[in-house]
This record gives sequence, structure tokens and C-alpha cells, in this order.
Amino acid sequence: MTGKLVFLDIDGTLADADHIVPESAKLACRQAQANGHLLFICTGRSLPKIERSILDLGFDGVVSVAGAQANIGDRVIFQRFVSPEAIDRATAYFKAHDIENYQWQGADGMYISRGYLHHLQAKKSAWRNGQFARYWHLIDDVPIPEGSTLGHVIRASKGSYFSGPAPEVTFEDVARDLAPWFTLVHGSYDAISPNNGELLINGVDKGTAVCEIAKDLGYSIADTIAIGDSDNDTAMLKAAGTSVAMGNATHGIERFCDMTTTDIHDDGIANAFAALGLV
Repeated sequence: MTGKLVFLDIDGTLADADHIVPESAKLACRQAQANGHLLFICTGRSLPKIERSILDLGFDGVVSVAGAQANIGDRVIFQRFVSPEAIDRATAYFKAHDIENYQWQGADGMYISRGYLHHLQAKKSAWRNGQFARYWHLIDDVPIPEGSTLGHVIRASKGSYFSGPAPEVTFEDVARDLAPWFTLVHGSYDAISPNNGELLINGVDKGTAVCEIAKDLGYSIADTIAIGDSDNDTAMLKAAGTSVAMGNATHGIERFCDMTTTDIHDDGIANAFAALGLV
């Protein structure tokens, strides 16, 4: 069996809305690795925001912050940061347009607005999770020396936001206005707000990560597989040799994928692995 390099999104793909990985997916991943395939998480989350229960499943590597960082064990394959100017420009834009819920993510943790803090406190589970507690940083509490700015004080590799229920700007407006500094993709807050997104470093995404890791490990792109469920997976799905949309996919990504598997709660990962000959 020829070994493949497999990239799996977390939210909506590997784990459900309650952050639970189906037992069938766990078993399929173990079997695929036993058969000589390498499995990478490929997520928009920063590394400190990934549950230990997921990391402990034993993946061969982790792509985090939407392709800005990649790790194999203790080895950092690459790590990229949002420029200070870009952080300051976007933060000012959010304030100017009453977008109160936003965060900046990176290997140092998650820097969050007061509005996003209230969102987390209402969710309870994420805010109170002991694994994450030391990585949450309220932006208002970040000490900024005189003459400096937030962008020069924090290190972040990605931003994300969601507006209120009646936003004064649309997703398309934000994408256009911040285009000099970021590429925007739809985020995972559709149920909360009609205007939500992830701010990616221009030229850096899950697709570029797939290509870089394949090159680093000596794999042909033809031997890469990507599985995802939403717009923020588009780049890796288009870059990989074989692309799979989950049965619960959103934003129409199934239209350009090579195949569609079943829903996450209907053994989606296990069925995809079986169809692809990984198990």
C-alpha cells in the first residue's frame, strides 16, 4: 500500500460542535497510521486552542492557525506572523464599525476583545477549560508601552471576528477593506452572525501548508488527501491531490471536491478512509 499524507480539519470534520471525536473516526485514524499513512491535523485554531484529548489521539503532525504554523512533535516546520501594522489596522477597523467580537491567535495564546470574552463566558466550557485558561489574554489588559501599539506587543498568526446580528458592514465589505493586509474566509460562526470571518496572512493558508509539508516530507502532491467541511478548508481542499467534503459541509465546498463522504455523526471520516483505501 502506497503511503498517503492526510490532512484533517477539526471542527465539523474530525470533531463535532461539542468537540467530541466519534469513536469510528478514532479507530479509522489509528488503522490508517498502522497501514503506513501519515495524518496531520489542519485547523484554523492556534496550537494552544486544540484540546489535549485531540492531540493525544497521536497525529503525526499539526498544522495550526489556518496554515501559518506546522509542527511535527517538537520540530517547528514553519511559523509565520501577522505584521504589527496589519493587527493595528484591523483592530482599528473593528472598533470603527462596531465589531466587538474578535481575537488574535498564535503560539502564545489567544488575545481577545471584551465582546469575545463575553461570548466565551456564555459558552462556559471553552472559558473554564483548565487546559486553555492560561492562554486567554484580554486585549484591554495587555500592557502597551508609551509610543507602541498592540500590533508591536503581541505575536499572532491569524485573526477572527464576528459582528452583531445587524452589522453595518458585510463580510464582503470587510474582505475588501482589509484586503491590503489579509485574505478573508468565512469562519465558523454562521449560527451567531451573518458577518463572520477569519483573517489570514496574504499568501498563507491551509493550501500553502499542504504543499510545504508535502515537500518537506518528500511526498508528491498527488499523494496528499484533504478532508474538510467549510470555507476555511477551501485552500487545502484545492491544493491536495484528493479532496473530500464532509456530508455536513457548508458554503458549497462539495462542488469542487473529488468526493463527498457522510455526515460527521454518520461515520464520515471512517467511510472516507474506507473509500480511499486508507483502511
